[in-house]
Amino acid sequence: MISHEAVFGLSEATIRLSYSFSLGPTTWSIEPGDRWLVLGENGAGKSAMLSALMGMGDCVSGDRVVPGQCAVVSSGFQNALIEEEIALEQGDLSGQVVDGTKAASILHQIEQDAVRLDQLVDGLNLGGVLDKAFRSLSTGETRKLLLARALASTADTLILDEPFQGLDAESLAWMMDHFDSLLGDRTLILATNKPENLPCDVNQLMFMARGQVEEISAVDNEEGAEWLAHVKRLSGQPVAIPIWSERDQVSLSPLVELKDVTIAYGGQAIFENLNWAIGSSEHWQVTGPNGAGKTSLLQLITGDHPQCYVNDVQVFGFKRGSGESIWDVKRYIGVVSSSIQVAHRMSTSVERTLLSGFYDSIGLYQKATESEQAHASIWLERLGLTHLKQAPFSKLSFGAQRLVLIARSMIKSPPLLLLDEPCLGLDGKNRALVVAFIEQLIEQEETAIVYVSHDESDQIASIDRVLDMRQFLPKR
Repeated sequence: MISHEAVFGLSEATIRLSYSFSLGPTTWSIEPGDRWLVLGENGAGKSAMLSALMGMGDCVSGDRVVPGQCAVVSSGFQNALIEEEIALEQGDLSGQVVDGTKAASILHQIEQDAVRLDQLVDGLNLGGVLDKAFRSLSTGETRKLLLARALASTADTLILDEPFQGLDAESLAWMMDHFDSLLGDRTLILATNKPENLPCDVNQLMFMARGQVEEISAVDNEEGAEWLAHVKRLSGQPVAIPIWSERDQVSLSPLVELKDVTIAYGGQAIFENLNWAIGSSEHWQVTGPNGAGKTSLLQLITGDHPQCYVNDVQVFGFKRGSGESIWDVKRYIGVVSSSIQVAHRMSTSVERTLLSGFYDSIGLYQKATESEQAHASIWLERLGLTHLKQAPFSKLSFGAQRLVLIARSMIKSPPLLLLDEPCLGLDGKNRALVVAFIEQLIEQEETAIVYVSHDESDQIASIDRVLDMRQFLPKR
């Protein structure tokens, strides 16, 4: 039975979230004022459980009570908003450039506490992005906006799925200091892969595995406290990275050169007068706050940013805008980014998504060779994902998707690897795995690496060069 006071409840409930994936049967009750921490490895079902909590999926057996007022932060919610903006662009028949919805409009979509909102906008340094189009925001800016939107809301219940991923160090530190007071006495359900960095006390724990609830425990007892400490200590052992024997070889250096580059939107510069060269086998860390242009910088290199053709950008001997094909360049580059993850929203299989890394395509449109298929199988085995080989990529958890896309970027052992927040959404075990992969590439000294990460725990000590985007911020 579900208590009539419960904010949310499942009683022997089975929730079908897709044709192939169901949760349960599960019994779970959330009382007003509870603070829940939901844990589990990538693919365990954390995000699915929170989706069920919000009323998604069909309750095919048992009983379910969903919360009334709730505010949400999740990658799924974030991607849904982005896809709405894409649909607006595609639906415009005027031929005019569609700026899309202003960030301020997204922020104010729900009822909010004005005092909390002002505190969040100031503390997260959001004042400068509110007039921008929502879709033009960086990954970190988007997450900060949605986090401010949820925490400033008057909703009684907050459902937060990896709410702090992508935040720069300054914003994360501020959030850790202020989260508890911003939360107040509201009910919290927080899912995270990083229980070692909790911004508030929790009183209830849920651990999930393979789509099932494995453990529910109160923290305010000795057993629960020990269990939480144990989970915080979990780590994985790195495995060897598979190297592609038919990799493209390049002899020129630098591989990439940018001269006096400036990126601006609506006449407002994001960064300016940037000069930078990436030599063969060099390893770079790109740092800077949210909105400093780190992602835009990488897009200049790949050719995915339209302003690469009005700037002096040379990549693998080709000057952008000189008649080169985008594929002439991308064959030498492996990329991980949030935009690629959004682009892979089709229902192609995990295996085909991985194989598309050989062809620099979104989806696989030609038959892979036997050697490519064999190499992909090795990657799947090393990642522990062989059993999901034929599963639709879009049905994987956010973290599992990220892991597949990291393997996709590395599968052809490219001369240049661009990693934009590669560990975003990964649990401790898989973060350690990815960092180990990158360190192995560094040791081999055959791949140039550009690495972007806001999380100090994901920093790689052996990366010896730093490009700080703060030195190229416009003087205001």
